[in-house]
Amino acid sequence: MNQQSERFYEVFSPTIMETSVPIEFVNIINRVGDGVLNDDTKSMEWDFSSNLVGKVHKEVQIPISKDEEAIYCMGIMKDACATYLKKMVELNRAYDWVKQKGTTIARENINIAQSWIVSQYKGEYNPWHKHSGNFSAVIYLKIPDKMQEEYDEDKKDHYPANGLIEFMFGESQEFRSDNIKFRPQVGKMLIFPSWLKHSVYPFHVDGERRSMSFNAYYTVPKK
Repeated sequence: MNQQSERFYEVFSPTIMETSVPIEFVNIINRVGDGVLNDDTKSMEWDFSSNLVGKVHKEVQIPISKDEEAIYCMGIMKDACATYLKKMVELNRAYDWVKQKGTTIARENINIAQSWIVSQYKGEYNPWHKHSGNFSAVIYLKIPDKMQEEYDEDKKDHYPANGLIEFMFGESQEFRSDNIKFRPQVGKMLIFPSWLKHSVYPFHVDGERRSMSFNAYYTVPKK
């Protein structure tokens, strides 16, 4: 899997950035996630569901223990947020940063507040909600084997939605869209404003759909 360049979606003004993470990142988080999700004791120790709204199998924090792996994964996450922030500055939408003319945006300006894994099985879903922080993100780690077949079948319907994440902003009006959906794929990362409401639709095939989410803040350097 090759890391792709960023693509920005602005169908209703709030910007969503789509990119991908390296396969090494996916492997590290999946290995750590397996160690927690497959152990009931660790799942209870690292449980994060009381902080979330999901109607899903398990939602757990990510205890990355090796320093070099933690630094690597944090770097990927922070770099993606920095890229998003740079785009917002270009568009004059990050007002605290626009005032800091000539200030370089770097990893050091990004702080990861929380990160967690969502382990979802058929019939489970995430109702409409928002996050905390300046940025939020979702990264897809595992997809059920027959998920593509469900996507293909659902496309025959007038409103395909099974297994998709949907973002919504504002009211539906003529000549204007108020929502956008994305299909999960392993390695795909979506970054968006933490206040942007979103939901995840259930799917109906066997297997786990695993994703990782995180919230992050930026720090404006003092001149």
